[in-house]
Amino acid sequence: MEQYIMIVVFAPIFLGTMGYHAFSIANYIKMLRLAQPEEIKTPLFERIKNVIVYVAMQKKLMKHPVRGFFHVLIFYGFLVYGAHTTSQFIGGFMGDYDFYLPVFLGDTALHAYDYALDVFSLLVLAGLFFFAFRRWVAKAPELDRPSGQSAVVIFLTSTLMITTLIASGAIQWLAAKHGLEVAAHGSPIRVFVADIFTGLKLSEGSVVFLKKFGWWGHIVSVLTFMAFLPNSKHAHLIWAPINYFFHKDTPKGAIPFLDTENAPVWGSANIQDFTWKNMVDGLSCIECGRCTIQCPANRTGKVLNPKGIMNDIKHAVMDQMPKYMKGKKEGKSDEELAGIADLRVIDNYTSPEALWACTTCYACVEACPVGNNQVEAIIAMRRSLVLNEGALPNELQGALTNIENQSNPWGVGAHKREEWAEGMNIKTMAQWKETGETPDVLFWVGCAGAFDDRNKKIVQSFANVLKKADVKFGILGTEENCTGDSARRAGNEYLYQMLAQQNIETLDGYDVKEIVTACPHCFNTLDGEYPQMGGNYNVKHHSTYMADLLSEGKLEVDSDAAKEIGKATYHDSCYLGRYNDNYGDARGTIFAATGQSVAEPIDHHENSLCCGAGGAQMWKEEENGNDRVNLKRTRQLLDTKADTIATACPFCVTMIQDGVKAQEKTEQVNIFDIAEVVDQATS
Repeated sequence: MEQYIMIVVFAPIFLGTMGYHAFSIANYIKMLRLAQPEEIKTPLFERIKNVIVYVAMQKKLMKHPVRGFFHVLIFYGFLVYGAHTTSQFIGGFMGDYDFYLPVFLGDTALHAYDYALDVFSLLVLAGLFFFAFRRWVAKAPELDRPSGQSAVVIFLTSTLMITTLIASGAIQWLAAKHGLEVAAHGSPIRVFVADIFTGLKLSEGSVVFLKKFGWWGHIVSVLTFMAFLPNSKHAHLIWAPINYFFHKDTPKGAIPFLDTENAPVWGSANIQDFTWKNMVDGLSCIECGRCTIQCPANRTGKVLNPKGIMNDIKHAVMDQMPKYMKGKKEGKSDEELAGIADLRVIDNYTSPEALWACTTCYACVEACPVGNNQVEAIIAMRRSLVLNEGALPNELQGALTNIENQSNPWGVGAHKREEWAEGMNIKTMAQWKETGETPDVLFWVGCAGAFDDRNKKIVQSFANVLKKADVKFGILGTEENCTGDSARRAGNEYLYQMLAQQNIETLDGYDVKEIVTACPHCFNTLDGEYPQMGGNYNVKHHSTYMADLLSEGKLEVDSDAAKEIGKATYHDSCYLGRYNDNYGDARGTIFAATGQSVAEPIDHHENSLCCGAGGAQMWKEEENGNDRVNLKRTRQLLDTKADTIATACPFCVTMIQDGVKAQEKTEQVNIFDIAEVVDQATS
């Protein structure tokens, strides 16, 4: 009779819970299908590889080894528990507390699995203790407190582990009591639990009860978790693998192309304006805060919180997409639904102030363990503000107007673009064409190099380096326009595409194949984004180009001149480092020129702190905070006690130079671009 009662109680609970679980996921999938389309062209092999590397192997989590280790314990504990839980479910339908799924594997395999199950039960409990301690005792700043959902998950998972250990101990006690051979193969853990029962002098009936209690505790905790999961932050268990499977293989630094002629929406203001991939990003967020503690805006007291951006999208999907879905079922048009105020994410969920504080440095994307792209979501909302509403900071509007009128943010007359090269005997591409010869490379100067007095010295130094190495190079001169990087990241996709199209026509007109530039922003745009519009070129940043020249022996280092540079530290440009994974060429160039390795600041390589100028921040005032990004970064660089701060980006030079001036260290520290370092150190 007990067997049938067990089945009658278990079956409807299981079917109801799993049905609700499946229904919830299916409902989210329906919502995602109503979002804006986004084509993912990543080959299947790469998708599978992403899931293996980032999900199965937990690669990004191990960037923080201690936290990563304890998360790995919990992750693999769940995997180990999979077969056991499945066997418990099957046992429930059969009214059998002892049913095991893998009986066909034989006794040896079953004993080994029981060992693993017991060990991982303790390891998972250790992981849960670590994360509970970190959240509520150590009070890690990136974690929200209180966090009811975290408490629920820790409680349910702990219950699952503890009840399993109780049941295992009971099984061991009963096997020993009846002289069964399986008792000899019990793990030390279950033997220890069984010994506790013996020490308590429990009767056989009491131990049988504990066995059943352990089984039901396992079942109830798992099913409660399954019901809780889809609508909680722990839904990352569902969405993160999906997120990585649909991870884009486009260049990291390339913002998605917006078809301004045919796109149904320009940017994302309402929740239905986001792409399905943006929504999956939001649903995948575990709220771990790794993105937040790396964000330069957040670290200096701005309201921007990358975790908050993802949560805003997540909660807008959960709260508002059902309304949109209902409206579509009722036959309402997109225009009618677009007017529903509740659907708006900007203002209702995310403040414009937060959006304009972003430096697009990619630190949040680099840090995220579930593959989210916070920057793309921010740019999508900026696009809506700029293209649809004309709502952007006044200073930034001035810079964009200058770009549109004079093709540079400074607003200096475009006819002055090649004045930096006066007296240097540098040919333009038009002049090269007249000679009938083709230069080895086009030097893309960029707006900063052409119009900013400090950065003119840098491009002059790089031109000197090219001449020393006997490189035949040309410039476009007045035919060069702004690449449109700042316009695009400010949300003005229309202006960006206009500039890009003009530049591509010019480059193709000269049949340009190879380009070198001293600006990482120009490099990233030319190399990673112009292909979206048919502009395909072999583009190198000057750090790479000079590293090659030095390694090939085309430049001769003057050791006496190099000594004057002294010990150097290096500031990683976000657009060269995190965007394009180039951390070594600049460092190699500095070492080759000076004979010394760089003195690394506290934040470097992929964890480097932004200078504060990216994402069009160069052309506007920072939002209110307790510090300026460039000042915080400058202090880190000064802390190395280096004689020279080396950079590889015109924006970085400006921001770090301002920071050094604010710290009143201009007499003690040099600020050089690596082109100036190489120019000084070579003859």
